[in-house]
Amino acid sequence: MAQDDYWDSLPVTLKSKDLERLLQIGQTTVSLWLNRGTIPGHQIAHSWIVFRSEVRDWLESTSTVPVPEHEPYPDPLDDYGDYLNYQDLMALLGKSRPAIFGWLNNGTIPAMRPGGRWRVEKNTLRRLLEETSNQRPAFIPRTRRGVEPKGDASPSSEEA
Repeated sequence: MAQDDYWDSLPVTLKSKDLERLLQIGQTTVSLWLNRGTIPGHQIAHSWIVFRSEVRDWLESTSTVPVPEHEPYPDPLDDYGDYLNYQDLMALLGKSRPAIFGWLNNGTIPAMRPGGRWRVEKNTLRRLLEETSNQRPAFIPRTRRGVEPKGDASPSSEEA
């Protein structure tokens, strides 16, 4: 199977099992690498969203073998119009209907509800993905949020 065919056979949004097979690592390592920002991903609520195109770019950027020049891989949002409905979000984010409706209802995904139907602006979703990316400098994994460092309570040299 050609390399492009292999990548095209993968879903747009990768699950942990996909990452385990692709990277030949275990579930614990997948979780650790996502929390560290080694594998690019987006942490929305308590879930990781990992796009095939971002993983492919990351793997090529870390390759010791020269990668031929190519067009940028398609943005996962390119296949959608200016507004996405809940079914679009389910397909794009690889999450269940209850998860998507939960995120819409509690405001995790900013949305409008004209005529009783959820609509999410593509640009709003793009901003959410940027804000939840583990590739930005200010990213703090869920496992470290709100946890005080162990040891004495004196300020560190950075705080002083």
